[in-house]
Amino acid sequence: MPAIHRLRRMHILQYLVLAGLMLALVLLAGHGIQAAGARQNMSPIIALLLVLLVLVVGGLYLVFRRIRPNLRRPEVENLRIYQSAVLLRNSFLALVSLPPLLLYHFTADWLHLLAFGLLLSALCVLTMPTESKYRRWLLT
Repeated sequence: MPAIHRLRRMHILQYLVLAGLMLALVLLAGHGIQAAGARQNMSPIIALLLVLLVLVVGGLYLVFRRIRPNLRRPEVENLRIYQSAVLLRNSFLALVSLPPLLLYHFTADWLHLLAFGLLLSALCVLTMPTESKYRRWLLT
């Protein structure tokens, strides 16, 4: 099924883009803090980011729950809906790798950066779309 191969390429590309964006944002934020001088009290910023993260995850979850297949639809439309579900699920799961990246930001320990890379790689491999997963999704 060539559509599944296209979906796999999109899946891998999305994880690469998300990893690059998160890494770039954290590294640029760290550079901005170091350039500004001594670290200030970061707890209000961290609390605000945590609240924002919860809101984004909650919104993604609500949208993800509304995406359902319908066997009466044409196959192309169901595949497009499945692609949207995979895109949302990947965005939702990529946020799981944010804590090791933030730990790297605060401690500058490269093991946290390695954990971030390994976690995203594992998520990418474990959630790879396959034809059997697509069929199972159609029957839900």
